[in-house]
Amino acid sequence: MASILRIPEKSGSEILLTYKITKSDAKLETAAELSFEVDGEKLDTPNTIIKALVSKSKPEYLGSDKAEQAQIEEWLSYTNQSLRGVGKKEIVSNIEKKLNDHLNNKTFFINNRLTIVDIVIFGLLFSHSKNIKVNSAPNTLRWFDLIQNVVIKANNLTEDFPLVEINLDDVPEPAAPVAAKKANKKGADANAKKDDKKPEAVAANAKDANKKGAVEGGKPKKEKKKAEKKPAPAPVESDQPVFSRIDIRVGYIKSCKKHEGADSLYVEEIDVGEEEPRTIVSGLVRWYPVEEMQNRYVLVLANLKPASMRGIKSYGMVLCASAADGSAVELLGPIDTSKVKPGDRVYVEGHEGEPEKVLNPKKKYWETVQPELHTNDDLIAHYGDKPLLIKTASGEAIQCKVATVKNGGIK
Repeated sequence: MASILRIPEKSGSEILLTYKITKSDAKLETAAELSFEVDGEKLDTPNTIIKALVSKSKPEYLGSDKAEQAQIEEWLSYTNQSLRGVGKKEIVSNIEKKLNDHLNNKTFFINNRLTIVDIVIFGLLFSHSKNIKVNSAPNTLRWFDLIQNVVIKANNLTEDFPLVEINLDDVPEPAAPVAAKKANKKGADANAKKDDKKPEAVAANAKDANKKGAVEGGKPKKEKKKAEKKPAPAPVESDQPVFSRIDIRVGYIKSCKKHEGADSLYVEEIDVGEEEPRTIVSGLVRWYPVEEMQNRYVLVLANLKPASMRGIKSYGMVLCASAADGSAVELLGPIDTSKVKPGDRVYVEGHEGEPEKVLNPKKKYWETVQPELHTNDDLIAHYGDKPLLIKTASGEAIQCKVATVKNGGIK
């Protein structure tokens, strides 16, 4: 018997999105009431229908262990109480408070990997996207833009869920939301104006130069066309594996000290094979005493855009694996440190290519790669089903591992 999913015309966008993402073979119909007839049973509650759709083709979206499954159930229950069948005022309140607070320093809702919670909440908020403001809900806005890129755009669902234009240049840094709010009040607008004036000033100078002897409207138009062509992606853009755009290197922590302005942060000086060590700020005070942070090999994400962390600019990020239940966070490092040196690059077979000099936040390269990074039962770091390998001077490939965290997400 064929399955039939019936969705009301003016509601159920989260269920439609789930249906599209799971590529369900159920027949889709528009009806006055929500229902899903499957395996001789009629389901009529949103979350029950969603879980039935996901369990058939994307069971990993329902959680990889009991701890994740419990968190997912809690969030799905929350959507029923706070995001379905409520007024605009309550929706906006949740966007600005609970959701924005939860997403502070988080990529996704659960353990920093995509789950059904992200899909459902995105579907429920889609019609309220205009209410996700940069000043009041920067973390929710950042997450919303991520999901519309890695879920909607990546799965060609823009016809049903058109992309919302979002300017991430105005979104405050996720690491220091308090500082970001102050910047918004005191100087963000002024800085934005300064940044905006730079291209305008260049354009103004170009116009002045063209007026002196050039045919009116000639060169400026050509220059505008050139400016528009430069950011357009070249054919190679789509051919190069996304992982290869990420610059992960072997680093050696030469020194480490507590951040003077934040009890939870360390400030490290890390040799990544350049003339000078890089200053990198990490939130690892809870997990490592300062003595264990010094004189050790780590893996460093080296082409992130530099970010200010409580007044100190950080030029990268050390990679760690986190236990699913949040009980442990461990630094990644080479299996054999005698065969590597600072600056040796990490790669994945079949995903080779030149990394970006600096990752463009708008292109979501790291956000696309990160959910696929994890450790396996043998503590070895993987991207999908392939191990992370260090390219050494001798040509030997060295794997990366952690001390005890099995099947942990890497970030």
